[in-house]
Amino acid sequence: MANFLVTDLKVIDSPQAGIGVARSLKAAGHNIFGADDTPLVTTSDLFEDTFVLEEIRTLNLDSLVKKLINLKEAYEIEYIVPCYDETAILFSFIREKLNFLKLQLIAPDLEALRKIRKTNLSNISSNYFAHPKTKVINSMDDAVSFAEEVGYPVFVKGLTKGAIRASNKDELITAVTRVTKIWNNGEISCIVQKEIVGKFQNALIAYKNGEIVCYAEMEKVGMDGNGAAWFGKIKTTTDLFDKVESICKHIQLNDCIIELETIKDENGENHLYEINPRPPAWIYATALNKQNFFEAFLNPKKKTVFNKHEVFFGKESSDFIKETVDLSQYSNLAMFSKGAAYKTDNQKYPSELIL
Repeated sequence: MANFLVTDLKVIDSPQAGIGVARSLKAAGHNIFGADDTPLVTTSDLFEDTFVLEEIRTLNLDSLVKKLINLKEAYEIEYIVPCYDETAILFSFIREKLNFLKLQLIAPDLEALRKIRKTNLSNISSNYFAHPKTKVINSMDDAVSFAEEVGYPVFVKGLTKGAIRASNKDELITAVTRVTKIWNNGEISCIVQKEIVGKFQNALIAYKNGEIVCYAEMEKVGMDGNGAAWFGKIKTTTDLFDKVESICKHIQLNDCIIELETIKDENGENHLYEINPRPPAWIYATALNKQNFFEAFLNPKKKTVFNKHEVFFGKESSDFIKETVDLSQYSNLAMFSKGAAYKTDNQKYPSELIL
């Protein structure tokens, strides 16, 4: 049994991964402490205690380290699991201090983070995966010109987080404006990326001592506007394994749990479009499916732990995971909002009842 500090616990709109990670750790018998930048988060008996660390969003690293020292002394915390892209990057800036405090950070180091950023991803993926045509843009004219060059639809993405689909010039301008306001204080500096049509196929890995110690593939069946999977199929396939393993060794990945996102096009070619430097929210589905990534990470075996059971996940917690699902009962699975993949034709939102 170990003591973990898990960050980013919000579950509204696109889910952050903290709750899924905490549930996985709880299932493995560990003690979990939660942390977020606001007290307005989901808390439950999952956590021994929860804390507000506003430094997660204010970049006050000195204050963050001081609070972590106090938490280490008071609660004997041994591991930190950042569960949001920006938080993983932030904590990696203080990795040396965390090591000195004997706090193990489960996240890529700064050198690996630089290599897997969206702006650099094509440099490491080209030998292993295809990569969607992508450009960092710094003006609206540049965005329009590139979108017309590669052809609509395209995605407008923040340099680290966020994605909005645009199918014409007007939608592109709106998307660039929105993304830059959210992620760059209105200054245009974002990514325009050609949309690849196909199946969304992700790989989740636990990496320890230079090896993949746990591995699973997931196909997104339903997702929200940000691309987060609210409904998916955990598969027994290992289609991406060799290429994923090669990329991990190429970037000299350190001990961490990360997710690689690809799209398999109509020709069967996988396009790597994002590497998330932290566990995904759906990691708890793998724990329910008898493949706990944190157990494998903390106690690696000589052979990689692969998934042995193909299941669907989604819906309510009492119906979170099934071996078989009749997809005909689900509507609008391709793209939806706020986790309503399971909303069938005869169901309504509360807001619809007051119209």
